Amino acid sequence: MVTTHTVEFVDMDRSIEVPETQTILEAADEAGLDLPYQCRMGVCGVCSALLVEEGEVQQTEAMFLSPAEKEEGYVLTCVAKPRSDLKLRSNEGP
Repeated sequence: MVTTHTVEFVDMDRSIEVPETQTILEAADEAGLDLPYQCRMGVCGVCSALLVEEGEVQQTEAMFLSPAEKEEGYVLTCVAKPRSDLKLRSNEGP
C-alpha cells in the first residue's frame, strides 16, 4: 500500500493528496492546478517552491538546487516526492 501525504499550496489556498510514488507536479497537474514548470527533470528551476513549515521530500534529481538551498527548504516540484505532509509556497526560487 502506497502512503499518501497532503500537500498544501498556501499561496493558492489549495491542498492535494500526493502518493509517495508521484511527484508533486504530476499530482498538481492531475488536480488541475496551474503550477509553473519547464524541463520536468530538475535542471531549470522554473518549478521551484518553498517549504513554509517543516516537511520532508525526496528530490535526489534536483540538480538545479545547491545543498544549501535544499537545506533552506527549496523544492523542485517536478522531481520532489513527498515523505510527509507539506505546506508549500509555489513559484518561489532561490
